[in-house]
Amino acid sequence: MSTTNLFEEPGPRGRRRNRAIEAISWVIMAGVAYVVIRTLNKNGAFDAAAWQPFAQWGVWQQLGLGLLNNLRAAVVGMLLSMFFGCFLGWGLLSTRKMVRHPCRVFTDVFNGIPILLLLFFTSLVLPSWGLPLSDFWFLVIALSLYSTAVVGDLVRAGVLALPRGESEAAAALGFSGLQSMWLILLPQALRLMSPALVSQMVIVFKGTTLAFVLGGYFDLLRSATVLGAYFSRSLLQAQGIAAIAFMLINIALSQIASAIDRKEKQRYGVQPVALDELDANGRTAH
Repeated sequence: MSTTNLFEEPGPRGRRRNRAIEAISWVIMAGVAYVVIRTLNKNGAFDAAAWQPFAQWGVWQQLGLGLLNNLRAAVVGMLLSMFFGCFLGWGLLSTRKMVRHPCRVFTDVFNGIPILLLLFFTSLVLPSWGLPLSDFWFLVIALSLYSTAVVGDLVRAGVLALPRGESEAAAALGFSGLQSMWLILLPQALRLMSPALVSQMVIVFKGTTLAFVLGGYFDLLRSATVLGAYFSRSLLQAQGIAAIAFMLINIALSQIASAIDRKEKQRYGVQPVALDELDANGRTAH
């Protein structure tokens, strides 16, 4: 897959200007960091007393339990969205308007609704419909509705990015349209879109922090808040540890996505197709 630059390479003067801008940016960032660290130090953020509670094993157990609940909700939500997203992608590719149009409406609607509103819907409306679920399932359903719409579009994009010869060969071998989709096209599309699917997992995992508004789900953010309420001098420290935990997991998932991307290019000599690389007709724009 060939790539082209969207701009001309800078000349000597442009490179000097870019280096100067980069140096100024680093100086500004260093100055901001100095002001922040100095302010935190004045407020006692680095005092030993503020960090003393974290010498207790029970504090880390509570934070670990909250993080485990975030991971549990993210994994279940992503598995459900993968399952239903495959069916949604198949519907988006259907030649029947009665199937394709409702799937497109579902995709556009739930792609455009913020996850927080979906969470309010599941936690407030579903109980009024006679579904008194736990906060865990309210969170999972909200995440799954949003992520299913994304995964469905990714599956559609992955199938359309495959060579036309794949479906033609399947038809020549006597496969029906459904068999061709589920046995030949879908496995290849999922492999092609695997970096984007892992990146979607990052979004789902970050979305689990919205469980804080439910009040009854003990996630990492709530566990850090509870610790901060019990140890009044350690609220900022607990929130900082929670932020670092989220950051490390998201970085790890991003590295996995990059590794899969490199592996696909090394194995097949092509780059997995991202959703925004398709043109209006669903074919690759290159």
